[in-house]
Amino acid sequence: MTNFKKVAREIAKTRMLFLFNLAEKTFLKDKILANRYADLARRYAQRAKVKIPKKWKRRICHQCKTFLYPGKNCRIRLQSRKGKGSHITLTCLDCGHTTRYYIHIS
Repeated sequence: MTNFKKVAREIAKTRMLFLFNLAEKTFLKDKILANRYADLARRYAQRAKVKIPKKWKRRICHQCKTFLYPGKNCRIRLQSRKGKGSHITLTCLDCGHTTRYYIHIS
């Protein structure tokens, strides 16, 4: 990988993280602006081929691509099951899409 690509990825990563933090801070004041920040952050990651950290990837709805703020536009539930496995259910209240994140307890 050339030096230019490394620098471009680092810049994209810092901008992406900055935009996600900004989206979280501005969500309560302006939901549309927060969604725009999250969309820009996603595009930076896609264009530079940078992985979005798990913390922020779970804060974007997989269907409607809106920024999720727990308690405001998404619902989080913990499901504890012996046979099927425990998981966290995250429901987007804008589009109704549910996502499950399985918990592996060892």
